[in-house]
Formats: sequence, C-alpha cells, structure tokens
Amino acid sequence: MIPHGRPTLDIHGVAERAGVSPSTWQRRHHAAFAAAVKPLPGSARPLIYDAAQVEAHLEGKPVPALPESPHPTDLLTDAEAAAVAGVNASTIRADAVNGVMDPGMERHGRRWWTRAAAEARAARPKQYKGGTPGRKDKQPRSRRPDHRVTEVAAELAAADAGRRAPVTADELAGVYQVSTRTAERIMAKARATRSDP
Repeated sequence: MIPHGRPTLDIHGVAERAGVSPSTWQRRHHAAFAAAVKPLPGSARPLIYDAAQVEAHLEGKPVPALPESPHPTDLLTDAEAAAVAGVNASTIRADAVNGVMDPGMERHGRRWWTRAAAEARAARPKQYKGGTPGRKDKQPRSRRPDHRVTEVAAELAAADAGRRAPVTADELAGVYQVSTRTAERIMAKARATRSDP
C-alpha cells in the first residue's frame, strides 16, 4: 500500500538520492538501509519505499512512521484491493480491464487502485449465475416452451389421422437442423404432450 499523498522510490531511486550507482548502493549501503527502512506493505517486484523515510535515513535522522489511518486515496495492489473488495485479485484485474471498476494507475511498473475504488467494488452487489444462496424455493427454473415440440405433436396427430406420412427422426433432423438423437428427443416430448390428459 502507498499511503495517501506519499512520494515513493524504488531501489534505483534510493541509490540516486544517495548519489551512488545502484551496484555501489547494493554493495556498500543496502544492508544498513534495509535494517532501518522497510519496504511499503504489499510492494514487491519492485520493492518500493516511502520517500520521506528514505530521506530521513540518508540524513541520519530518525525514520518517521507511516500514517496508520486508512484514506480513500491510499493506493492498493491488486491483492490489497481484492481484500478490501471481498473478491480475488484476478477479479480486480479483470474488472479493471472490462471497465467494471476504476482502471487503476501505473506506478513503479505495476498497477494500483485507490482504496475508494476497492470500497466501491465491495459495495457493488455480487452477481450469481445460479439461484440466490440460501433461497428456500427449490423449484427448477422455468424454461421457455420448445416450439418444435408443439409443431411435431401436430405433425404426429396428422400422421395418425392419415393426413400425412409417418413422422421420422431423420425428417425432423433435416427440418430443424439437429442431430437424429435430438430429433428423437423432440418426438418423445411431442408424444408425451399428446398423451397428457
């Protein structure tokens, strides 16, 4: 997390502030720096540091504490935003790409989202593909009637009355552009509707 309004530095920026090359920094100064200044929570690849804490360390001053209270404009990683929103990190990334939530911002080679955007995502109702969890009614979902069944029932009745040749699965497969097996199922349903009282 990058706290609200705090400038940040990666290790190359830290070395630049110290006036040395990154390799010299790693060799001569990094161990003492890492003991005194911790990377910002959640940062990885690259590790990033609070600029005010870096400056204090380089000047030999006590390292100031980071703000503790959350702020709407804190910047969160996908994992941190997901924890606030109550979803997976992959959902945050997908929602951002699909325009369902704020696209976030690029900083230090990775994407960040404001706490406010994550909280807005948390407030959005969840969408379920099935029934609502905990629902009491266990009735199956109603399906639209299949017009083919009605049509085939009429053709079967006509065949029984001698007004047409017998109905076959091969004929129905050609008419409805389905497999013979599907045509047989349509015929079975049509016969069942005719035998219903």
